[in-house]
Amino acid sequence: MAMMGDALADAGLAEEIKKGLAKADMKMHYDWADEATQAAKADELKKLGLGGILAMKDGAFVAGRFGANADNWDAFTGSNEFAALAKVQAYRDKIKKEKVMHDLFFEARPLGKGAFGAVYLVFKKDTGMAMATKKQIKTTAKKNHMIPDILIERHVLANINSPFCVSLHYSYQDNVSVFLTLTLCPGGDLAFLLKGRKKKGVFTPFEPAGLKFYIASMTCGLEAIHKAGFVYRDLKPMNVLLDAKGLVRISDMGLCADISKGAIKQTSGTRGYWSPETINKNQYTTEPDWWSLGVTSFVLFSDKMPFHGEDDAAKDAKTVSGEIDYAHGEPDDLKKFIGDLCTIDMSARLKGLSGVKAHPYFSGFNWAALESGELAPPVVPSPNDINAPDKNSIPPFVADPSVTWDADDQAKFATWDYMNTDIWGDEAIAMMEKRKLIGGGGGGGGGCCTIS
Repeated sequence: MAMMGDALADAGLAEEIKKGLAKADMKMHYDWADEATQAAKADELKKLGLGGILAMKDGAFVAGRFGANADNWDAFTGSNEFAALAKVQAYRDKIKKEKVMHDLFFEARPLGKGAFGAVYLVFKKDTGMAMATKKQIKTTAKKNHMIPDILIERHVLANINSPFCVSLHYSYQDNVSVFLTLTLCPGGDLAFLLKGRKKKGVFTPFEPAGLKFYIASMTCGLEAIHKAGFVYRDLKPMNVLLDAKGLVRISDMGLCADISKGAIKQTSGTRGYWSPETINKNQYTTEPDWWSLGVTSFVLFSDKMPFHGEDDAAKDAKTVSGEIDYAHGEPDDLKKFIGDLCTIDMSARLKGLSGVKAHPYFSGFNWAALESGELAPPVVPSPNDINAPDKNSIPPFVADPSVTWDADDQAKFATWDYMNTDIWGDEAIAMMEKRKLIGGGGGGGGGCCTIS
């Protein structure tokens, strides 16, 4: 369910995100753990040592935020910052045992809409962190035969952990809807970015380094999905979002398919981005994703589709032929790269992160900086040009009274509820700042945060 691709710019959203959650709307749903529990957690963290803390999936923020390192470890464990860390980690352990409910979130405004639901800007009431929640109506999803798509999206998101894909923070439900609370990506999608590069009918391509940044980021995202045992099947500019820093996040996992047990044979995705084996209903594993990466690379350079025709049959025939019209000044190394991805023979097709890294097109590209988050993105979304609809343009979604939601339907969502405490570091920081446990400060010495 694509929800963000055709939204309108709304400068008001930037101010809402920056302003954050009003104090009156914040609510500490859970009590802090008692002092004895906090002390026990502090002892546990001390025994883990710096390496152990940094090895925790949500603990890596300690070094950057508090300046903890081997040289100041003893001073750090005796600091107020360490006490705050222990307090929040004890709080995290406590909420892992609790049930996630919609009451824990303040629903600020819509960000985009789909066929049977919408995405909303929300703030977690206890931490104040801004996120995006996809709300989907159960009965409408059933009527449109979309329950399998909803379930696979939740399953995929819970099984991938990559900075190049949207992260699932929480999933929960009520009697009417199911909810996915995700990484907030206020920069919109790459299709929105392409529109901004077209003035008076003239499209200006990305600089070579910028184009490589986006292609490489998508490659890393696809690799994460594949390693988790899935094929994505719907890579296109509309499904690639930009977070607040301008970093790439692949989204909308509803068309993913499980390939952990072997090849499958289905036609799924978006025409024009389909691979020949998809159209011909041949067996495949990850191969269609690398074909669609080639198509998307072509689109990002030219704002045109490589395979086109007067109707669907002609478009499919052109795709199956593998003939690409390079008529937009594509440089030779890019043509070679796209051609190697859009190769009809699946066994000869360029695929995999290692294959893409080794391709001449990426000669000299700093993959290590990209994967560590240190490579600057080509575009940082302007706070005055955030991709979202007007807050009053999306009417409320209600349950379809003509559809019965029975026990068998609900049984499919028995394992829906989820809390991702492995990526809780950013949310912990938001909570500590909101509750004045820490305040921004200069770096050096004992760390870059101080107790306010």
